Amino acid sequence: TDDFDNTLSTYCLPRARELQLKASHADPKTSLAIIGVDEAGRGPLAGPVVAAAAICPTDIAGVVDSKKITKEVERERIYEKIVSSPGVKYAIAVISAQRIDEINILEATLEGMRMAVEAVVNYGEKGSNLSNNNEVSAERTDLTYVITGGNQGIVIISEKIPRVSYFALIDGNKVPKEMPCPSESLTKGDGREFCIGAASILAKVTRDRLMHGYCLKYPEYNLSQHKGYPTAAHMAAIRSFGASPIHRRTFAPLKHMEFDGNGKVVVLKKSE
Repeated sequence: TDDFDNTLSTYCLPRARELQLKASHADPKTSLAIIGVDEAGRGPLAGPVVAAAAICPTDIAGVVDSKKITKEVERERIYEKIVSSPGVKYAIAVISAQRIDEINILEATLEGMRMAVEAVVNYGEKGSNLSNNNEVSAERTDLTYVITGGNQGIVIISEKIPRVSYFALIDGNKVPKEMPCPSESLTKGDGREFCIGAASILAKVTRDRLMHGYCLKYPEYNLSQHKGYPTAAHMAAIRSFGASPIHRRTFAPLKHMEFDGNGKVVVLKKSE
């Protein structure tokens, strides 16, 4: 795997669909910016699902599907390269476990993707983030929130500079409703298209950082190790300590458990 990681670090995904879309862009009064969109954390029993949207015009070695970058330190390194690269604009949406339990994981994921794309589009228009609190933190208790960032450098205002229009490329096979710009889904896009790969790294690193933070709050679950996924050790901890406030109560096997007001397991329900 070391050789594999070393090979990936010198390679980045192509921009095949991005270049097709830009080549077919027919409006001379606007330039077209392509937003890559991906998520991290649909499967775990604990923690949020995180969606990221990114415009990343600079090629960066190592930008591939985040799942193929096995070392966390390497994902962190590439994350920092993405967020500091020339021309980058990005937004990251955090959808809490409580929100996931309210509307289900699919709808929560789509909601996060839409929120992230909206924030990128608005960031591009206004040049600033939309929130007074622009930090991701395990201490935040928001049901949902989004943070933004970018590295625009010096912008020279001129009437000759065309306005920007946007197009979102979304990993998967579904497009969220009420998107703020034209959009299309791309199956396995995080391994095919550069902008989606960049978004996948932003989402994965952000979620991992959050889970490290939650591990300090709820050390009995050892969330830093498994990031909330249903490992044997995680399930044993749930049986011993019950569910924390960041556990998803609608996910099996938690949905088959009954908890008291402190999150302790009272009884195992019959499977539905």
